[in-house]
Amino acid sequence: MPPNPSPNLSATGGTYDVNESGIHFRHAPPLPTPKDGAEFLSRLSSHLSLKVLDRPSKNELVFELLGADVSFANALRRIMIAEVPTMALEYVYMWNNSGLIHDEVLSHRLGLIPLNVDPRLFDMYGLDVDEDGNPAATDRNTIVFRLNVTCGRNAKEDEKIRKKMEAKWKGEGLVSGYDVAEAQRVEKEKKKKRKSSGGNDQEMEEDEEEPSIMNLSIADKAAADAASSSNVQSDTPVDSPHRPFTKHIYTRDLLWAPQGDQLSRFPLHGVGGSGVGGGIRPLHEDILIAKLRPGQVIELEAHARKGIGKDHAKFSPVATASYRLMPHIEIVKPIYDELAEELVNWFEPGVFKRVPVDDDDEDGHRVKAVVSNPYACTMSRNYMRNPILKESIKMSRIPNHFIFNVESVGMLEPAVIVAEAIRVLKEKCERISGLADDALAIDE
Repeated sequence: MPPNPSPNLSATGGTYDVNESGIHFRHAPPLPTPKDGAEFLSRLSSHLSLKVLDRPSKNELVFELLGADVSFANALRRIMIAEVPTMALEYVYMWNNSGLIHDEVLSHRLGLIPLNVDPRLFDMYGLDVDEDGNPAATDRNTIVFRLNVTCGRNAKEDEKIRKKMEAKWKGEGLVSGYDVAEAQRVEKEKKKKRKSSGGNDQEMEEDEEEPSIMNLSIADKAAADAASSSNVQSDTPVDSPHRPFTKHIYTRDLLWAPQGDQLSRFPLHGVGGSGVGGGIRPLHEDILIAKLRPGQVIELEAHARKGIGKDHAKFSPVATASYRLMPHIEIVKPIYDELAEELVNWFEPGVFKRVPVDDDDEDGHRVKAVVSNPYACTMSRNYMRNPILKESIKMSRIPNHFIFNVESVGMLEPAVIVAEAIRVLKEKCERISGLADDALAIDE
């Protein structure tokens, strides 16, 4: 575990002291004001650093940002939430809906379905125009999905309807979640045959590596397994002879209608995610969209566009993006034996630990408490219940040291979201700098 040095109070302007009544900011003489922009940038670049601390899962990232002002850290957090673009269903053309869910509610549910496609491979709608200068939908800015489902009188009849419709969809070039799962299964069998026949190892490695920023998660694989075994019927209350049959509409029933060269750009056989492998599909194939009773129909077409969370929350690439200040824990008086054990047990796990005392200790102490992992501290003040421990430990927070926790929805890896947020922040700074230069030119 890295050391826990005392913060430079002049660089931070002070520190946050933690006591029984709460957190109080203790001011300190700040550094001299930079004489010009060059000195400011030099000072900022010499202290600014970013380091990845943990990757708990594919969609989670924990990193620390040092030497930055709180305005910079908060701007980065807000951009990750609201200004990193993604793809989401924006326009829904409802041809027929005789189900229980109203058109507006169904459209809203569709819009919140995360799409497994890399938004960096698409343009913002409005960049391409037609002959009259109006925005035009192209294969570079629009993804088309269709949903055409009918509920039969029972499970057998419903399965017949689905198979009949599948033949029609394939003739029209539409792709469902069942098609993607089948294509991936066939491709895996081909790879197994090549491997058993002693194929080229280098070629096998290239086949395994998809040009994608993500691979399918456990949940995606479980959804694919559920899709492949959806024909298996079970004795549930829904299938009871005295109750009308209910058809569940899942995201795997959404049909991707490839436009232009999208099918070649996003092949179905890949096992990767983010739209580069496995076609363009919903992130999870088992999200419930609606339920239908016999005779009810849903027929619609939905267009996905590129957008940002500032316009609508469905475009936000993160489930959460937050930060906390780095704790600084200092043991000002030695803590031995029973008090050390009490501190380790009372305080948060992993923050403190017991270490043996040297044999030449005059007082005959067995163990003493030392700081083990300040990153694990969440500012619990349980130890302050003991008056001796209260006087022995000094706790504070470093104002320019931030610990970020980013949890991605799945459309982009969290590291990519951070990189895209920094890119957006850089563009904002360049735009403001350009406006300032223009204003100075006008004054001159």
